[in-house]
Amino acid sequence: MSVLASAVGAVLAAILESSVLTHLQVGSVRPDLVFAVGIAVAMVLGFESGMTWAFVGGVALDLLLPGRALGSSTLTLLLLTAAALTVARVMWPPRLAIISVTAFVLTFGYQLMLLALLALTAGVALIGISLPDLVIIGLMNAAIAGFSVLVLRALDLRFGEPERLAW
Repeated sequence: MSVLASAVGAVLAAILESSVLTHLQVGSVRPDLVFAVGIAVAMVLGFESGMTWAFVGGVALDLLLPGRALGSSTLTLLLLTAAALTVARVMWPPRLAIISVTAFVLTFGYQLMLLALLALTAGVALIGISLPDLVIIGLMNAAIAGFSVLVLRALDLRFGEPERLAW
């Protein structure tokens, strides 16, 4: 998949997260669509697609969600996408279970880092989220990342570059 497709996908995911997913909450929590799919994109498609997704998706989230300082989501997504790329590099080729577990574990870092950045920049209170809520968000993000892996691998097989012999 090209870098342009990653950028367009990130913008579409940010639009969905800021509009539709705000109404589809489980209790008081909702999944992080841009984050979860971004982890899957990075671990399946590689560095360029993953970092493009993180940067463009983070900027789009910062622009679309009220109360977010420009760059807070972008910085958080870039750092955690780099962590996911490190896991993918160590566990090459990354399996579906590894990608889902990575999304689950990194959800804690994403939520806490984003909350800390928003507390510093936008004045949001640090008492924002509890451990059971983090676990629920992590499970939702892991499920979204697992489903995204299946879709991304199918799209990559269909539209990705064919493997060639290196002479």
